[in-house]
Amino acid sequence: MRGLRFESADLAKSGFGLIFFSFSLFWIHGAWNQSSGANSTQATLFPLFGIPFVLVGFYLFVGHFFWSALCRRHTEYAVTNQRVIVRSGIFSTTTKSIEYRKIPTLTLTEKSDASGWIQFGETKADHSGDGVSYTATKMEAVPDVRVVYDIIRKASATPA
Repeated sequence: MRGLRFESADLAKSGFGLIFFSFSLFWIHGAWNQSSGANSTQATLFPLFGIPFVLVGFYLFVGHFFWSALCRRHTEYAVTNQRVIVRSGIFSTTTKSIEYRKIPTLTLTEKSDASGWIQFGETKADHSGDGVSYTATKMEAVPDVRVVYDIIRKASATPA
């Protein structure tokens, strides 16, 4: 499933993004009005300090939907008789090959429209960089996800 996708978890991010985006625009407007009478370079540059905050707020408000769609556009899945292959990347390509015999758990999440995702293994905490992110290899936004799940289950049950 390509294109924009709205999940309930996105509501909190977009709500916070709206507040952040609105406040940063308000701040730039106020800074611009305060510096409009001054002729110094500092007064002219001061409102520009808010531009990164506007960009972050815009991303949190609506930009993450477009980034997610772009990431899904550059993701491909393949199911073979021995493994699942996930190839993704925008600026560089990453290929993950997951052998059925090495998958401890296979989790199916199915929505009412029969689309959904399949997660291979458990979600793991990644303690790199500035914080903790939780990652697991998934096949996301799969139409008729139950059919794909059944193919994987049957292939994993067959001895290699």
